[in-house]
Amino acid sequence: MPGSAGVHVEARSRRGACPSVHAPFEEPDGALARVRLPGGRLAPASAAALAAAAARVGAGAVELTNRANVQVRGLAPAAVPDLRDALIGGGLVARDPRVDERRNVLASPTAGVDRFELVDVGAAVAAVLERLASPAARGISPKFGVLVDGGGEVGVRGRVHDLALGALRTADGDVRFEVRLADALPENDAAREVAWTVEPAAVPDLVDAVLAVCAPYGRVTNAIASRGSDRIADEIRRRAGDVSTRRDVCTRAPRPRPVDPVGIHAQRDGGRVWVGARAVLGRLDVPQLAALARVAAVRGSEIRVTPWRGVVLTDVRREHGALAARELEQLGLVCDPGHPANVVVACAGSTGCAAGLVDAQRDARAVIDALAVLPRARRPASVHVSGCDKGCACPSPAEVSLVGTGPDRYDVFVDAFGAEARFGLRRTAAEMLRDAIRTALDTRARA
Repeated sequence: MPGSAGVHVEARSRRGACPSVHAPFEEPDGALARVRLPGGRLAPASAAALAAAAARVGAGAVELTNRANVQVRGLAPAAVPDLRDALIGGGLVARDPRVDERRNVLASPTAGVDRFELVDVGAAVAAVLERLASPAARGISPKFGVLVDGGGEVGVRGRVHDLALGALRTADGDVRFEVRLADALPENDAAREVAWTVEPAAVPDLVDAVLAVCAPYGRVTNAIASRGSDRIADEIRRRAGDVSTRRDVCTRAPRPRPVDPVGIHAQRDGGRVWVGARAVLGRLDVPQLAALARVAAVRGSEIRVTPWRGVVLTDVRREHGALAARELEQLGLVCDPGHPANVVVACAGSTGCAAGLVDAQRDARAVIDALAVLPRARRPASVHVSGCDKGCACPSPAEVSLVGTGPDRYDVFVDAFGAEARFGLRRTAAEMLRDAIRTALDTRARA
């Protein structure tokens, strides 16, 4: 689909490609443009500028992604240059398309305010972003991503990235980042005898080393496949120098109980709270985004987009926490941890993706309605409604997965304590969910 003013809108076919404002994807509902938010951070003024630009060009929904970015859907190709120029002017998009597509840094949405984090990862995120924008990163794939976890109660461990850095406290009391290549940081608290670590101040040196070794291959996985994991790791450690070491003894400090980033939660500053909310199925319409920006501005908050397709407002005065939550709920966001929308994720489906075989958005809303009549204790922990067998919306297995196979037809997968069964039911989403829940509960009872 041709665009204008230097913008090319392409079909979602080139392997390794990712949409951007410079190079949107053609989808059934129009052009799709991704706006990368390093660390998920979005100032109220930037959110307002994004909403104003999207409204001006007649955009449809604004999606929150599982890498804490936003996507603008339903764009007419001729409108893309106007959106691009507005977002470049507002500082949300890099002017150089190749630099913009490399700005993939994921961090906790409560970084800097988390009561239990071992280190504020803001400086590390900024250092990583600077390196990814440098000429040394020119060869990396637009899918190359870096994750930084500060060890707090809202963490992002368990997600595979090219480079993952997770704060831990060593046996001698130092706080360092554990390093993982093309792997996820472990989520459990088990002690480890050996860990590859790096000092927080040396993160730039480590990223330089990773780029020098792996950029020619595009992804760390490609480098490992070509040369082997041990050789790649040894070469990176050699280049990084003494700041990157393998500790003979390393223990993790007891991790705090993970917190669902929904509702009102205390910050490190006792006089402030952060308020988390989920967007139903990860979508906001443009007026909702504009209103969210106004709420954040009034509350003196920064918006943090979460990888669970929600938002966090930080630095809300404690006495205003309940009011801020009500304001978000009035916008149609979910601040109640018990709401069934918290456990349901869905892709764009057939109305927004050429690969979609079913209307996943419509059916996922039916699933939410079906869950609402069940007691919370009898609901599955997670439900994934996927328009096809690619499963783009959910990076890890859900307890119940509905996978589209044709118009209004799904296969059902149930994963309970690692036992997965495929049923291939062909009914309405609500009927399938009821049967899937019953099967999941029966399987759990037998385990």
